[in-house]
Amino acid sequence: MGETQTKGFGKLQSFLFPIHKYELKKFLPMSFLMFFILFIYTLVRDLKDIFVQYHTNLWAGAPKDASAQLISALKVWYVMPVAFLTVMIFTKLVNKFGSNKTFYIIVAAFMVFYGIFGFLLYPNLKALEMPADNITGMLKGAPAFFHTFLVCAANWPVSIFYVFSEIWGTLAVSSLFWQFANATTMKDEIKRFFGLFSLVGNIGVVIAGLTIKNLLKDASVNNVRFLMVAVVVIGAIILSIYKYINEKVLTDKRFYDPSQVKEKKKKGKVGIMEGIRFLFTNKYLLLICALVVGYGIAVNFSEVTMKAQMKLAFPDGKQYSDMQGNISVFTGIFTIFVTLFGANILRRCKWRTTALATPVIFIIFGSIFFGLTLYNKYVTGATIFGSSALMWAVWFGIIQNALVKSVKYSLFDTTKNMAYLPLDADTKTKGQAAVEVIGGRAGKAGAALIQQIMFGFLPGVMNHVVTIVGIYIGTVLVWISSVCSLSPKYEKAKKEKEEALAAQN
Repeated sequence: MGETQTKGFGKLQSFLFPIHKYELKKFLPMSFLMFFILFIYTLVRDLKDIFVQYHTNLWAGAPKDASAQLISALKVWYVMPVAFLTVMIFTKLVNKFGSNKTFYIIVAAFMVFYGIFGFLLYPNLKALEMPADNITGMLKGAPAFFHTFLVCAANWPVSIFYVFSEIWGTLAVSSLFWQFANATTMKDEIKRFFGLFSLVGNIGVVIAGLTIKNLLKDASVNNVRFLMVAVVVIGAIILSIYKYINEKVLTDKRFYDPSQVKEKKKKGKVGIMEGIRFLFTNKYLLLICALVVGYGIAVNFSEVTMKAQMKLAFPDGKQYSDMQGNISVFTGIFTIFVTLFGANILRRCKWRTTALATPVIFIIFGSIFFGLTLYNKYVTGATIFGSSALMWAVWFGIIQNALVKSVKYSLFDTTKNMAYLPLDADTKTKGQAAVEVIGGRAGKAGAALIQQIMFGFLPGVMNHVVTIVGIYIGTVLVWISSVCSLSPKYEKAKKEKEEALAAQN
C-alpha cells in the first residue's frame, strides 16, 4: 500500500516527510492552521481545569476531591445540552451561509467570549460567584444528586468558561479543521498529509503546555488577561490563514481538484435535525459514533481518577498548574513521536490495523495506571521504591493520559476522519458535525452521568475506583468490536467511491 503516495521520495524522506517541495504551499498553511487551533485548545483546556479545581467556591464539609466531582457535573449537566444546541446552530449556519462563512462566524464568536472573560468576568470573579456560605445554605434543602449541579451554577463564570472551552475543542478541531481538510485534501494527498498535520499541529500543544507552566505560576488577573489576549490574537491569525488558503492555495489547480475531493453532483440542503437523525438511521455513522463515544467514556473515567489524585497530591494550585502544563508538554512530545511512526502505519497498513492501535493502548496502559491506583487505595502506607504509591499513581496517570491523547490526536482522529471520506457530501458534512459534537459529548457526558449517580450515593471519586475500572475495560472492549465491524464497511465504501470517480473521469 502507499506506492503512489511515496513515489519520488528516498527512503528517509518517505518515512519522515513525504511532501514534495511544491506541495509546501498547501501543506504548511494547513499544518499551521491546525497548530494554532490546537494551541488555543490546549491553553483553554488546561485553564478550565485549573479554574474549576482552585477558583470555585465549595460547600462546607465538601470532600477533598469535590472539585473533580464538579468537572463531572459540568460535562453532564452543562456541556452536553450546549453540545446539542451547538450542532443545531452549526448545521443552520452551514445551510444558510456555507462552510467558509461558518468558519469565520464560529471562530470569531469564541474569540469574543474569551476577550470578555479575560477583561470582564475573571477580574470580577469574587463578586460574580456565590460565596461559600451561601452555597452551603442553598444545598441544605436540595437533594444530594443535584448538589454539584447547583454549585456549578453558583460559580457560573468559571462554568461558562469550562463549557466554551469544551465546545471549542470539539467543534474547532473535529468539525471546522477536519471537515475543511476532508473537503480540500485530494485522494493522493490524504495518507501523506493527514498524519503530518498532527505532527506540526502538536508542536502547538507543547508550546501551550510550556506557556501554562511558565506564565501561570499564579492565576493573577494580569496573567489570565494576557493569556486571553494571546488567544484572541491567535484566533485572528487562524482566520487570516484560512482566508489565505481559500484565496491563494485552493485557486491553484495543482492543490485543489473538486472531482478528487467531493461529488460533482450535489444533493439538496438538509434540515437542521437531519444531521442528528443521521446517527440513528445510518449504521455506518453509528459505528463511527461508537468509536467516539468509546474514547469519550474511557478517557473520562481515567481522567477523573487522575485529577482526583492530583488534587490530593497537590493541594497548592501552583503545583497543580505546573503538573497540568506537564500533561500538555508530554502530550505534544509523545504525539510528535507517535505521528512519525503513525503516518507510516497509515501509508503501509490497513485502516483497521491503525484504528485498533488506540483502544489497544488504552487497555495496556490503563491497566497499569488503575493497578497503581488500586494498590494505593487498598494498601495502607503503600510505597514503591521508597516513594508513595500516590505519587507513582499521579505521575503514571499523567504519562498515561498524555500517551493516550497523543495516540488519539495522531492515529484515532486521523483514522476516524478517513472513515468519513467515502460518504457523500451531505452525509459527510451534517453527519460529521453530529457525530463529533453529539457523539463526543455523549461519551464524556454519559461517563459523567454515571459518576454523578455514584456520587449521589457516596461522595468521592476514590470510593468508586473498582466500578470505574470495570466500566473502563468493558467500554474499550466494545470500542474494539466497533472498529472490527466498521472496517469492512469502510473498505467497501472506499472502493465504490473510487470506482465512481474513475467512471466520471
